[in-house]
Amino acid sequence: MKGSVHNFLQHRFANQAGLWYPVVSVYYLTYACNFRCPYFSDGSGQPYHAIKNTAPKGDEVVEILRSIRKFCENLVITGGEPLLHGDVEQVLRALPAMKFDHTILTTNGERLPPFLPAMQESLSELVISLDTLNAERADRNFGRGEGMLRKILDNLEEARTLPKRRFDIVISAVVTPDNLEELYALSEFCWERGLKLAACPQLQGVKVHAELHENEAYRRFFDHLLAAKRKGRPVQGTIRYLECMRDLQRFDCHPFTMLVVSPQGDVFYPCLEIGHHVGKIQEVDDLHALRRAGEERFGPQPQCGNQCHSACALGFSKALEAPMHELVAEGYWAAREKWAMWRGRS
Repeated sequence: MKGSVHNFLQHRFANQAGLWYPVVSVYYLTYACNFRCPYFSDGSGQPYHAIKNTAPKGDEVVEILRSIRKFCENLVITGGEPLLHGDVEQVLRALPAMKFDHTILTTNGERLPPFLPAMQESLSELVISLDTLNAERADRNFGRGEGMLRKILDNLEEARTLPKRRFDIVISAVVTPDNLEELYALSEFCWERGLKLAACPQLQGVKVHAELHENEAYRRFFDHLLAAKRKGRPVQGTIRYLECMRDLQRFDCHPFTMLVVSPQGDVFYPCLEIGHHVGKIQEVDDLHALRRAGEERFGPQPQCGNQCHSACALGFSKALEAPMHELVAEGYWAAREKWAMWRGRS
């Protein structure tokens, strides 16, 4: 925690060029994915399942994570679908010894049950992607045949009711032009079970889907989330964050609050979306020197347009704009949400 606070303060009060102080690291365990969700792609718009996948074996992954830990206290393991990695159990079992403050894993939930014991020992948060309770639409998006949504919901319930569960569960929903009216049922489904809901707009590449701009149904759904947040229901993000998502406001990005790493250990400069590889994390002793090398090869951090309305990019932007406001507000709402989530476990 001490290192994360130090790094955050560096961005808030110094923010010097040539320095890299990550608050969270995102590691892509594998690009492989067994689903075919139409909006699941990298910053260039390429679907993850179409990216050549050469994920390293478990021992090498563990070394990559140890290298990440030298620079960062908070970790997100994502993909692709991380649970497709052949050595994911080994990776999960190795995490506690690294002593990350906060460890998150994202998944589509299809292969969840066998890994729950290892997750119990290693995760602070499990994020499951779910955009609708409409079985026909969900099964069509997954591309795995009829009955997949039912399987995922059963797996989610097994995770939710895990005895003495130590990790929180977050449902991550992509807001698309097609599922807007279905998200209300999903939100109630989450809150009835004490699960936090995180919602972000569909991106096409790095831009919000054109049909969500000036879309009153989109705004109404985020107003719904804002009202729920004010009632203490578990909703990801602060009030200011949700308002920015609703209005699709332009915001200042701070990519060096993050350290994003490919399956093989390649560090993305300045961010995943722009996607330059600037070096291997396993070979890095000085992250600031790596940023300076990136600036020499690819230029300084660009000033992007109105784009990348993702949880991390926007979340850090709002926090750095008004840290005390966000800290006090989030502490208040988090306490109410924790109570709601605790009640959902009992």
